[in-house]
Amino acid sequence: MKIKKYFCIGVLITLSIVAKAQAIEIDNFLQNQMKEHHIPAVSVAIIEHGKVVLTKTYGKANLEYNITNSEGTAFQLASATKLLAATALMTLVQDGKLDLHIKVRAYLPQLPQAWDDMQVIDLVAHQSGIADLLGLKYEFNSLQSALDTAVARPLDFAPGTKTVYAGGDYAVVMKLIETITGMSYQQFLNQSLLAKLGMKHTVYNNMEQDFIYRTYDTIPYAATVYKWDSEKSQQRIFSMLFPSWTYPAGGLFASIEDLSKWAVALDNNTLLKPEIQEQMWTAAKLRDGKDSPFGVGWIVADRKGEKATGHSGGPALADIVRLPDRKLTAIVLTNQLELRPNLTMQVVDLYLKHKK
Repeated sequence: MKIKKYFCIGVLITLSIVAKAQAIEIDNFLQNQMKEHHIPAVSVAIIEHGKVVLTKTYGKANLEYNITNSEGTAFQLASATKLLAATALMTLVQDGKLDLHIKVRAYLPQLPQAWDDMQVIDLVAHQSGIADLLGLKYEFNSLQSALDTAVARPLDFAPGTKTVYAGGDYAVVMKLIETITGMSYQQFLNQSLLAKLGMKHTVYNNMEQDFIYRTYDTIPYAATVYKWDSEKSQQRIFSMLFPSWTYPAGGLFASIEDLSKWAVALDNNTLLKPEIQEQMWTAAKLRDGKDSPFGVGWIVADRKGEKATGHSGGPALADIVRLPDRKLTAIVLTNQLELRPNLTMQVVDLYLKHKK
């Protein structure tokens, strides 16, 4: 019995040493990155098998008022928004209200006949051929206005024949969700995901622009986004307008605390069954049988021979990586525009370096 007791104590001591080594290396890495790239604030979390094994916040969420970054500070997710939108969308698949491989016109028959070969999976995997509405640089004042422009233009390519990361796909996704559920997209996201998980610091700011005027909701816990001016050696404030018709694709603010709740829910199958989740990070197929780089909103890639999935946004405001086979999710949030989103995979590598 004593041998067993000493063995257990030895294991616990070893695990504690490993955990401290992981935390110190990740801590040093991120603080060095903050100095090198002039990042005012960073939040990081690692979630493994349904438990938050590491979470830490650094720096200032707001420099003007000297506000410290905290676990409740909400960062702009930009295109990483798609991961939460996809999770909510898949609840409709799970409930039998949506089929990814059914034609979009089965749900939205008012769409043009020329779109008849387009499937739902083509929208969420960026292979629809719909014109890049953001690339047009038009100011659409509503979802319907954006859709009217999309349907008036010819498809850029036949659905399912190539992958192009464009801004028109998710406008149709938004229309699809609102038609199926009978509620606004934001109401659906809140009901199907945010409220269920208690994600109280995950919101849109509902920014609107009228000529030179911008208005948006106050978010008391939101981090300010900065852009480093190398010539003047100073930070400048940066803001980006995410029109409401793009909200399934970008614009969401979320805290490291809230995103950790979401990652825990993925591990514990709280919202989605394992087989439904697997569809999110399974590469879609093009019509020629080749794999797309996207699943349902999630980028599908490879890390040292194992599947790695996730999305970044900003270019570096948010970066989320998940290793599904390990049930491991790593999240890094920053408020510096100038950094490319490559921190999270390095955090994953540092974390896994000490694990057998």
